[in-house]
Amino acid sequence: MRDQWYGDKRDLVKWGVLLSLASDYGADRILQIGYFRPTVWPPLQIDGQERPVPESVLQHFRDMRAVTALTIKPRIEVVTTPFGDRRKYGDVVREAIVRRSTGETCVVFLDPDTGLEPRKAGLEHVLESELSEIWQHMIPGDVLVFYQHQTNRKAAPWIHEKREQFEKALGLSPSTAKVATGTAIASDVAIFYVCKEAV
Repeated sequence: MRDQWYGDKRDLVKWGVLLSLASDYGADRILQIGYFRPTVWPPLQIDGQERPVPESVLQHFRDMRAVTALTIKPRIEVVTTPFGDRRKYGDVVREAIVRRSTGETCVVFLDPDTGLEPRKAGLEHVLESELSEIWQHMIPGDVLVFYQHQTNRKAAPWIHEKREQFEKALGLSPSTAKVATGTAIASDVAIFYVCKEAV
């Protein structure tokens, strides 16, 4: 997620859903996989001179780690390692998922800029293979939550198609994943989620 988008109305939907799901599933921890891509902020123009945006301003308004103060339980952890090299980032994500207390239920939240890969994927997307690998490292009782942004601008239905893609990437039966939205707040967002069952 680009830090320039942090703290917008979509975060109200994301974190409202996440805290509700953590309560519903008795989760001890929320792990946000941020797919963080830092922004290089242009300078301010003050009386004809360029000045950088003060670091304290950026930390207050654009620091993804600030969400960790939202609640004590569940504990919130944010992966803020910069995302650029998919293989290296995958290693960081796997380590964050497997590093937990025994028996700790975790909501694993994948938060890319856009969502699942289209035909031509960029850094704003999660690849189906990456989603599958993350799912494999989760334990029974964990809840996988995935941010998906609207995929078209023509007002054509898009949620069902992306939900099917999400389920297929995880090897799930159709209609297994559930959907959360906050259309009155941000109509261009869907959150897919599914609890990993014991096999």
